[in-house]
Amino acid sequence: MDKVPGSGRSTASPRDGARPGDNRGEFRVRVHDHDEHSFEPTPEVPQKPQPFIPRKHRYFPIAVPVIMVGSIVVFIMMMLYNDCPKHIAPGEKCVGEWLKPLSFQPWDENPMLGPRWRAIMKWGGVESSLVTKKKEGWRLLSSIAVNGGVLQLIMNLIALLIVGLRMELYFWFFKVGIIYTMSGFGGNVLSTLFIQNQLFVSASAALLGLIGASFADIFINWDVVERKALKFVDLIVFGLISFGFGLMPQVDNFANVGGLFTGFCLGFVFLLRPQRGYKDTRHLSQLEAFIVNNQDPDLPPVKMHNKRQRVMQLLAGLLLVGLLAAGTVLLFLEVKVNKGCSWCHYAACVPNLKWTCPRLAP
Repeated sequence: MDKVPGSGRSTASPRDGARPGDNRGEFRVRVHDHDEHSFEPTPEVPQKPQPFIPRKHRYFPIAVPVIMVGSIVVFIMMMLYNDCPKHIAPGEKCVGEWLKPLSFQPWDENPMLGPRWRAIMKWGGVESSLVTKKKEGWRLLSSIAVNGGVLQLIMNLIALLIVGLRMELYFWFFKVGIIYTMSGFGGNVLSTLFIQNQLFVSASAALLGLIGASFADIFINWDVVERKALKFVDLIVFGLISFGFGLMPQVDNFANVGGLFTGFCLGFVFLLRPQRGYKDTRHLSQLEAFIVNNQDPDLPPVKMHNKRQRVMQLLAGLLLVGLLAAGTVLLFLEVKVNKGCSWCHYAACVPNLKWTCPRLAP
């Protein structure tokens, strides 16, 4: 078959026995130059989607280290201001005299091995008349950073490492900081309503707020929380130790109860975890999210939080806001909530247990 130059067609040679110029027995096939087709390769069949594994974020804790370092610095500065050897009463001895300015007050004055009550008041301790009559409302927050003694400080630091760090690594610093601060504030409000003329600090109340929030985390996220029994044990142990310190001078169990309850409510508000089966696709592209959410198209997608979590979150938030608002109003109106409560002062300090319970002049 010969191609006619410039014609865009091909002609066939005459068959044997055909005369030249005789078109009988001749066939022609027209081929267009532009009839060239390109074929794309067949796309590969997509493989079955792999199980979804949420991306783990690298996080360095912030709130817990700041709280720990701040507590240590405040305690050292408070002890330097206390300077037991210069202010000790005649005939008495400081505990740990070799520490010199950092030595502690006698055991009967401060069984937690700490400063005298005047130093605690100077560095932010809270008392009802100082808040209401002298308008020093800042003490409701400043006392959160103050520890009554080195024993309380050590226990709080250990609890922060175990309870606080565990919470922050999952929920990050903002929620831990809010719960710690608001729990101390709530504990101070309750304590100043029921305890008058007695100075105390509320570092334990703020810590008990983290413990209360951890209890709420277990209850509201029961299906997804791991090692619940172990967490229950360490929370109960740290809680009991904190309430034991509340029987000594400078620490108040009303503040501890208020901090525990405030943190418990805040845990329902802030510590919601995604329920089991939820697929977090916020960090994926639209195509990846579509593949992940259609692994099993016969089942409806799981929502991030269920109705029970949302209802408990709403009720706890409303209850906490209402109680804190009412308590703050009653405090600054100087309403005697503890009128007729003859046993209330025992929650702040139990006397005749080898220590004295100092009371400020009204």
